[in-house]
Amino acid sequence: MELTEYATRLRRLVGEQRYDEARQALADYGRALEQTLGRAPPGDPHVLQMAGEWRQLMENARRRVLAGRAHLAARLARLPPLRSYYNSQSPPPHTWELMG
Repeated sequence: MELTEYATRLRRLVGEQRYDEARQALADYGRALEQTLGRAPPGDPHVLQMAGEWRQLMENARRRVLAGRAHLAARLARLPPLRSYYNSQSPPPHTWELMG
């Protein structure tokens, strides 16, 4: 798989809010990037380009995760408050409690 395919997969998973799978995709992307950089000859100008693409991908993923979290927080805030299904009044005291 090429780096662009790993990056596309990571973007898709983050966009779908599938963060556990996105974490694995990020690890896969990192390994592939490391292997690619390891094969690059010294002074290769593509190394700087790949570093820029990596930073852009990380910033994009970070922003999308933050936006997804904010969206979910807003949805939670709109939920109606939970009603208590238990009696909120104290139960009547037992006789031995009254005698003491």
